[in-house]
Amino acid sequence: MVVLLAAGAALSFGALAVTIRLALGPNVDAEAASLVTTAIACLVCAVLATVKGDFSGLALRDTWPFFATGLFAPGISQILFTRAVGVIGPSRTAVLVGISPVLSAAIAVAWLGEPVHVALVLGTLLVVCGGMLLVSERAGPAALVSVGIGLGVSAALLFAVRDNLVRWAARGNEVPGFVAATASLVSATLVILLVVALRSDAVNRVRRASRPFVLSGLVYGVSYGCLYSAFDRGRVTVVAPLVATESLGAVLISIVVLRRSERIGVRLLLAAALVVGGGALISGFR
Repeated sequence: MVVLLAAGAALSFGALAVTIRLALGPNVDAEAASLVTTAIACLVCAVLATVKGDFSGLALRDTWPFFATGLFAPGISQILFTRAVGVIGPSRTAVLVGISPVLSAAIAVAWLGEPVHVALVLGTLLVVCGGMLLVSERAGPAALVSVGIGLGVSAALLFAVRDNLVRWAARGNEVPGFVAATASLVSATLVILLVVALRSDAVNRVRRASRPFVLSGLVYGVSYGCLYSAFDRGRVTVVAPLVATESLGAVLISIVVLRRSERIGVRLLLAAALVVGGGALISGFR
């Protein structure tokens, strides 16, 4: 079940990057897009939790760790992720975010006391090599690529911290995965709403993003529901590498959907293969 949930999260995250790229336009800004995407995802997770009856008998005070985590991931991280997709495209963004298992595993070993094994070390090296290969790529103006890489890596770091905080919180209480995801998305929505409100013409900017990003929000809700349910059942060093296979999903979906608008060469495919291979190695010898 952990593997299936993590794989579902990975596929959904890969699709999310592509749907964001399709929806982004000259009249839509990243903050408004992130707000619409996150708010819809929150509703999706809340509906799933309600259907399962997860709110029954739940002590809301137990959800505070997930609420706190959501302030920066998916709060701030979703804005960074959306901006990165707009700058360097969904495939490269997904591969960069795919390095988060390395960061997650390092934090999990040091903080949560999770075991270290040879496969974890080798898998980490593969992921690092894939990330370095992508960083050395020049798919556009150097300054623009550097900005995109910085945004993607920053999002990856926030995702890594989130993974460990969620797993730590899941070990200490009985909050169901869908409820935990809802709590995180509620706080994330509030943070992004504040960011959007600080700029002028907030209502019109959100209105312009509403229709294009409905699909992204639905996909995002499924991905977070699967992710938090997986962390509710399995270790970070198992779930995070599996979720990193979103890189391959994003590349494959981009080839089919975006075609020539997303420049995909041998270097990008190799980087995605290394990242996915590293994640598979880590999870295969858990």
